[in-house]
Amino acid sequence: MSVSAERAQLKAWLQTALELELSTIPPYMMALLSLKLPANREVAELIRSVMVEEMLHMALVANVLNAVGGQPRLDAQAVPTYPLTLTFEGQPFRDRTFPVNIEPFSPAALATFLAIEQPQPPPVRRPRVALTVPAPTIGEFYGKMSALLDVLETEPGGAIVGDPARQIPGDYFWSGGGRVIAVTDLVSAKAALILIAEQGEGAWPPATGAETGFSSHFDMGHWYRFRQIQAQRRYLRTDDPTQPPTGPAIAVDYTAVYAFKINPTPADYPAGGQLQQLNRAFNLRYSRLLRALENAMNGAPKGLYDAIMDHMRALTPLAHEMMKLPLDSDKTRSGCPTFAWEDPGPV
Repeated sequence: MSVSAERAQLKAWLQTALELELSTIPPYMMALLSLKLPANREVAELIRSVMVEEMLHMALVANVLNAVGGQPRLDAQAVPTYPLTLTFEGQPFRDRTFPVNIEPFSPAALATFLAIEQPQPPPVRRPRVALTVPAPTIGEFYGKMSALLDVLETEPGGAIVGDPARQIPGDYFWSGGGRVIAVTDLVSAKAALILIAEQGEGAWPPATGAETGFSSHFDMGHWYRFRQIQAQRRYLRTDDPTQPPTGPAIAVDYTAVYAFKINPTPADYPAGGQLQQLNRAFNLRYSRLLRALENAMNGAPKGLYDAIMDHMRALTPLAHEMMKLPLDSDKTRSGCPTFAWEDPGPV
């Protein structure tokens, strides 16, 4: 493969990685917003921590993509539709596909989240229809990108050829585990990819002497945070990560949830009705959020504040309004945003 082809391959993989990280946010967000607080307070805390870090992962991927001369896209072509199919290629997991749905918090939703974040080697997995990830697991996918960075570094000009001004700086605050890494060389590029893989692939933190608890749920990878909800117990630092957690109990109430329609489409909301209006307002705000994030990832990092403080926060009340309105076609189910692209124009 020529140098130009290798660079093009890496850019394509990084754009896929950006879309992969984006694709997890709507399912995590709606599972979180479906919770009827104050029940499930700890559950909400754990799901939110993962969702916030997926946004961090998008920023990290964008920094690497910019560093190798690419241009991150969050447009109509990048927005996934649900149920989403994630296909992990390569032996021995070529046939492992599973549906990712927009659905309320439930044991089934939690099982899907665990499958997404499953550490290597993955057990049997249970999904844009379809988004293909060119590796057996998410962690191996990031490993392949890191290896290709090493190859490009040996070529004339090296791996890092992008404009440093397009980087999201490392001093941006991030409410979660890890921080934004500005990618300026091979070391920082690989550090960004390693952080994503470790958080997403279920990294278990090293033991720290006699300490038995975790100072923060951010200490552990996403899989272990979801596993705590499933087991309804916290992990202790002395626990065997291959076994269920043995720490304090977590209160989980699967009945204290808004029962909205799984994977709704615009056809579920009659023209002129309140649900249709709320859904369009949500989708427009969601698209504005993506446009603001895209701007931030392409040389205007201050747009992160607009994306998170303005657009992201505005989504919650719109979603909650929809979840309180029953469907005309099924009074046992309520409305839910469809997360469809609505051209927001310049943001």
